[in-house]
Amino acid sequence: MKISSLSLVAGLFLACSLPAQTPRPSVADDFKPLGANWQVASGLGGDPRIEKKLIGLPGDGILVNNTTKENRAHLVTAWDHGDLELELDFLLTPGSNSGVYLMGRYEIQLFDSWGKKVPQDIDCGAIYHRWDAARGKGKESYDGFAPRANASRAPGLWQNLRVEFRAPRFDADGKKIANAKFVRVLLNDFLIHENVEVTGPTRSALFETGPEASRGPIMIQGDHGPIAIRRLSALRFDTPPVTTSGLTYELRTGEKNGLGDYSTPPTATGTLDALSLLPMEKSGKSALVIKGTIHLARADTYTFTTETRNPARLLIAGETAISPLELGGDGRTLTLPAGDHPFQLDYRQARSGRPSLKIGVRGVSLAPQSLTYVDPAAKAPVKKTLLIEPTDRPRLQRGFVPFEPKKRLYALSVGSPGGAHYAYDLEAGTLLRAWRGAFLDTVDMWEGRGEPQLAEPAGPALTLNAKPTVALLERSAYDWPDTPDALWSSQGYTLAADGSPTFLSKLGDLSIRDRITPAADGRSLTRTLTLVGRNTSWETHILLAEAATITPQPDGRGWIVGDRAYYVDLPKDSALKPTVRTRQGRQQVTIPISGGKVDRTLTYSLVW
Repeated sequence: MKISSLSLVAGLFLACSLPAQTPRPSVADDFKPLGANWQVASGLGGDPRIEKKLIGLPGDGILVNNTTKENRAHLVTAWDHGDLELELDFLLTPGSNSGVYLMGRYEIQLFDSWGKKVPQDIDCGAIYHRWDAARGKGKESYDGFAPRANASRAPGLWQNLRVEFRAPRFDADGKKIANAKFVRVLLNDFLIHENVEVTGPTRSALFETGPEASRGPIMIQGDHGPIAIRRLSALRFDTPPVTTSGLTYELRTGEKNGLGDYSTPPTATGTLDALSLLPMEKSGKSALVIKGTIHLARADTYTFTTETRNPARLLIAGETAISPLELGGDGRTLTLPAGDHPFQLDYRQARSGRPSLKIGVRGVSLAPQSLTYVDPAAKAPVKKTLLIEPTDRPRLQRGFVPFEPKKRLYALSVGSPGGAHYAYDLEAGTLLRAWRGAFLDTVDMWEGRGEPQLAEPAGPALTLNAKPTVALLERSAYDWPDTPDALWSSQGYTLAADGSPTFLSKLGDLSIRDRITPAADGRSLTRTLTLVGRNTSWETHILLAEAATITPQPDGRGWIVGDRAYYVDLPKDSALKPTVRTRQGRQQVTIPISGGKVDRTLTYSLVW
């Protein structure tokens, strides 16, 4: 595999590792000479949330495009690729439009689709359509694929795109025998495509009219609108697949001992055409040993994986590639030379049910593949979902909310007909997560035994911090607590006439009302906190946001949270003035609530 990276972090690492006189690699080094519309910069100035032109700051680390009538060049890598894993961050201004073309032919659309309820094949994350004027007026567009959901963020925020791509396949005569395939595409950590084949180059490709090929460059459109790009990394898989041969097996029916410690002689022996559990009976305890040769085209670092509920072990040239567990196998990473290596696979059917074993392998230059036989006629398992949606009024659903490092047990998910939803931690009085699109997947709550009891967001989500929103600090210099104060208690919630909740809590002698209102267009949540009562001897503070960096918005309306992850907006007439403080290397937007007697209301919005 060849690794290319436009990551500023990677550049800084290299700068520290190389001799002082060696210049740091530039963000532009992976590309052909830049057109005049492209600029190397260290960051962004101005206000890309509302301004249509991007302002690049001096330095290196990101590429900034501002298209003009005279300058409209695309960004094209100086290298080609076939199978690929690609990741990059991008930032768009209002109404902007661009695209990433794999092999210069197959486009993932980048577009300001913020807030659009039903995305089409022209929206952000779409696999753009093909075009043929000969099909007739109104029928020129075909073979486009809309994303599963609109996972795009607001203008001026950094967004992340990850693509697993398989290049088209050709036989010895150059005839295409398999289409290009987008194996997986994730936008802002949400899966928007899986196993989507494209029959040919999409519209406006670098090689739209020419024949398809097994390799090509990455192209990023520069003729449609402003865009900033950073942290582009590409894993290019150039190693031929791993193969096996000379497979023989020994089957021991009724074997009860552990792997390698067999107490019975083989009840059957033979040869196999592929690595599989075909010789085993459908059920019953037994052990299978398969020996053969594994062929590695290149020296590489190989990582092995396994999926099974029974003990399995794989030895390659005497080294453990998969270590047996009581209920499966533990994949290992081995550095192996090129050539032929003897291997032995041991598998013991210790549980009831049909034998099942999947072994995978990937290398630094080898695309992930299966070592065990895959039936080409077999259909991929369909992940079960059990969606619930709000219709004409908000929907409230109790359930455990997944959240690192631990799931939240006393939480409520609230869905809005407008399409903006959130999860609220009743135990800490805090907003855990906000998302758009589909509301809630309850399959882990209601399917079968529902053991995990997880209420999973069904749409693209923004995860927030889980610290208490309102806290007592002995001194303002102290850090924010991770857990609620001993004087804090949840008082449940009340429901308005439309079914929306207002969360109630107490902090000592303070009564707190917390109301979260989704915007009608689904683009934001507005939170109103009302505190009434008396303060304790300690200081009462409200936490609006916490991140590694928090920057004031240029127009003074609020803050840019994190590395342009989301916005916090305040009303223009807000009487309460938050401040940004730094504790333990992280910044926090907080508001102190002073005075003995308290009657304060705070309103702010989260925009993402």
